[in-house]
Amino acid sequence: MRSTLAATLAGILVLAACAPATTAGVDTALPCATDPIPVVAVIDFENTTGRTGGITVTGVEDAATARLITLLKQSGCYDVVERSELVNVMTQQGLESMAPEALARAAGAGYVVTGTVTRATIARPQASVLGVSVGQTRAEVDIDVRATDIITGRVLVSMTGRGEAAQGNVSISRILPGTVSFDDREVGPLLANASDDALAQVVNSIRTRF
Repeated sequence: MRSTLAATLAGILVLAACAPATTAGVDTALPCATDPIPVVAVIDFENTTGRTGGITVTGVEDAATARLITLLKQSGCYDVVERSELVNVMTQQGLESMAPEALARAAGAGYVVTGTVTRATIARPQASVLGVSVGQTRAEVDIDVRATDIITGRVLVSMTGRGEAAQGNVSISRILPGTVSFDDREVGPLLANASDDALAQVVNSIRTRF
């Protein structure tokens, strides 16, 4: 009787929570702040996850950089310098790295966006009913972003996007914290949704400034 009830409960929870919670998203109603649209260079983000007691998420910085570029392009309000062009600039200069402002200027951009993924956490379900873990698995991601006007040197945006995503779950097989890949099949989708939530906040802020 007990095992049957537990199995039934587990089945109901799985069916009721198949998808992560949705994020707020980018405000598509916002008009472009600048005409003509500005040229923007997004420098590859850094990754300091794990330094504040959370998990270390490998690859999250590359994913966040690519996603921010996509969101800026989709807004139709920015001409974003391709990452391959930034690499070409450094190659032509015979350098392996350049200061963000210098790199963006050399690529013909008027604005530069830099960022760091500073925190990633996974909170597992804590409650237990008849021996079955119930509740939500929750991911939280913090991304520090700065946008600078290269001509004036003025920092137009300096903020932390804080994103979260949750999914009902019966259990999670691995122990966290630790090191996990952003592409992990078990918690990767939650981390991706939380990252998207944080980046949407960043884009909404950028779009009000330039």
